[in-house]
Amino acid sequence: MNRVELELDKLLPGGRVETILQCKDGVTVARVMGKEGSRVLKVFEKPEFCRELENYRILTSLGIPTLKVYGMTETGILMEDILQSRFRYGTKEDLGNLSTARLLAEWYRQLHQKGQAYLRDNPQQTFYDEYDWVTWPNLMMVQRKTATEKLPVWKTLERNFAAVKEVLDRIPRTLTYNDFFYTNLAVARDSSSALMFDYNFLGKGFWLSDVRNVLASMTPEAGEVFRAAYGGPAVSPLDEAADGVAMPLVTLVLACQREHFPAWAEESLSQLRDGLLQRLETLLGML
Repeated sequence: MNRVELELDKLLPGGRVETILQCKDGVTVARVMGKEGSRVLKVFEKPEFCRELENYRILTSLGIPTLKVYGMTETGILMEDILQSRFRYGTKEDLGNLSTARLLAEWYRQLHQKGQAYLRDNPQQTFYDEYDWVTWPNLMMVQRKTATEKLPVWKTLERNFAAVKEVLDRIPRTLTYNDFFYTNLAVARDSSSALMFDYNFLGKGFWLSDVRNVLASMTPEAGEVFRAAYGGPAVSPLDEAADGVAMPLVTLVLACQREHFPAWAEESLSQLRDGLLQRLETLLGML
């Protein structure tokens, strides 16, 4: 009996596997069938990916909408099947849909508002933090892999790295989704709500960075609607400037850990060569 069948036996006795939807990087997703109809079973073979189970528990406890969960084990979760639910999968067209943008802004606002309070009340909780990737050894790795060692931005950053890191460490944190893409989006068929699913990269960070991640994929018109519906607290110029320096660096660190440099990091590489030095100098002028 394989891992999927073992978890299925625990979570849906008598159920059967209909289709393997995904089997990648130690995570298997299967559509399974039981007496009440189809469900989706997600099984984690790597311990570090099991964090998604706790993330579902946390979001549910905070009242943040998720797909319905029918049960969990230490390495598996049984959820509603979007194809048989009141939701539909998000589409590329949703990135320009104004109604979807408003609904999505409501979900993100709940995540960030409740997430900040949760982190304040639970300081013992450890979460993935994108800013943790901004270390000097990681940035040296980026220089080597992108052959950009001679760019002036690196010398300036090296001289002032401790000060930049101190500013990043002071930025208020909240729960952040960190992995926005329309394939992780579920929209109610009656257009009453929308939510993100797949919480493997849920972590803590700066709400503005999470919002920027969404806006980067949306059309300008949908982005304006999202901004207006989301609102958001005031952001200090110092925090915004620090995040503007950090996020291209985070993207490049993650990209350079891959065997082949991904297309989604090309813009950050371009910023490294033209624009990031100016941002860094602006930030340093505020300190």
